[in-house]
Amino acid sequence: MPLPLLVGALLTAAAPSLPDASAARGPYLDRQLTGAAYCYDPESPLLREAFRRPKPAPDARVDSAALAEDVRFLHQLLRTTYSGWPELLAHRTFDPDAFFQHWSAKVAASGPTVSFQEGVLAPTIAIREALTDSHFGPSGMLNVLREEPRLVFHEYQADAPPGLPLASCDANTVDGAQADTLRVAPVLKPDGSRGQRLTVSARGGGETRTLQCGATSVPLTVRPGLAPRKFEPKDTYTYEPKGDVGIITIRRFSGPPEAEAGLRQFVSDAPRHRKHKLLVFDLRGNSGGDDGYVYEWLDAMVRGPWFSSGEVWMHGAFFPCFQWNTRVQRQAMDGWLDTPEAKAEREAIQPKWPVKPEPSRPVFDSGRVEGHAKTPFTGRIVVLVDRDSASSGESGAYALHRATGAPMVGERTSGFLTYGNAPSFVLPRTGFAWVVPNKRNYFDAPVEGVGHAVQVYLDAEDMERPVAELLPRLRKLP
Repeated sequence: MPLPLLVGALLTAAAPSLPDASAARGPYLDRQLTGAAYCYDPESPLLREAFRRPKPAPDARVDSAALAEDVRFLHQLLRTTYSGWPELLAHRTFDPDAFFQHWSAKVAASGPTVSFQEGVLAPTIAIREALTDSHFGPSGMLNVLREEPRLVFHEYQADAPPGLPLASCDANTVDGAQADTLRVAPVLKPDGSRGQRLTVSARGGGETRTLQCGATSVPLTVRPGLAPRKFEPKDTYTYEPKGDVGIITIRRFSGPPEAEAGLRQFVSDAPRHRKHKLLVFDLRGNSGGDDGYVYEWLDAMVRGPWFSSGEVWMHGAFFPCFQWNTRVQRQAMDGWLDTPEAKAEREAIQPKWPVKPEPSRPVFDSGRVEGHAKTPFTGRIVVLVDRDSASSGESGAYALHRATGAPMVGERTSGFLTYGNAPSFVLPRTGFAWVVPNKRNYFDAPVEGVGHAVQVYLDAEDMERPVAELLPRLRKLP
């Protein structure tokens, strides 16, 4: 069912354009050749440079005339491909068409150049204040925007005091809270005991909040941040058998050829995984990519139907080139567009062009999945996640949970999921790459910006412990 979810945080952003960028060969193939708009041209120098330039500084200067044109280009692109556009149109106070017209005019009137902060980041923040979409924005800058105080949600928490009437707790009493993120769930303590953890996601800074539960005021404390982590491609997938337990670690769902080889190995290893009574998936820090690997693995482990989230795709001007652009972009990022292997890969997935032009329209998918395992897995599964589990790192965990009943354990995920399948589009004048989700997922609880809630919490100090140290507690989960 799923196609790749490209997490923009993995992409390398385009820097400010060169003076002659507008004269460079455009990043897209001729529509008469493909029959569809926005299909990447792998021979384009502009495209080749877009995914390998360093990230621009906020005070970097950008050609105003080129950016003004690109804002108009982006406006038209979003109207036919962006899964969040219908919701922006329905916004009570935000008029997206007027906003883009004003944005372009303001940039054009700003003089010969404009700062990246004023010309790009500030308008992006304004759009995301109107519609919470963690994927949307200039490629390579999503982690920067993730820390923007006007956009970021923090998780505030406390252990419920004994006898607290939990039904009386009202998240509306928490400053900046998204009320429907109030949750009570078990927490596994290091000593093996269990408690009840209260959590609320709220915008704004500050270390503390107060939750009112009837006449009782419960002080909440912001969950501490995680130390930065970097994973090598060779460590993308590891499998560690420990008797009746198999530990499966997946650090991301995309990457250079070495990483993709590891992910294919993960799928191939399903028969080995099936032999264990307990499988622990460690998806902590998984920044995303293509959750299709998880669906392939589940197809070999699960028999019968199960349901993921419902979803609506934006078909039309771009959709026929989704897979083509995904591969061209990956090859450009890794610098191997001209290799025989890259050319053969493109030839294998190139559609029969030209395709018949298709009007832009939403297409609904119920989320029903059918597993075809000849020998279904009968053991238990536990999935470890944290706030750095993003995009496919979240949807992969959610698919394991939905298909097998596996509890998600740890802390809320990143919140890159309501708007997904997020390719980048290269703006033709400046060469900036822009992440634009073209699929809308529907969940039974708020996810975007706040993440998936876990079924079982771990204390913050446990979040970076090796799986082997957590096993005694994880084994006791139902």
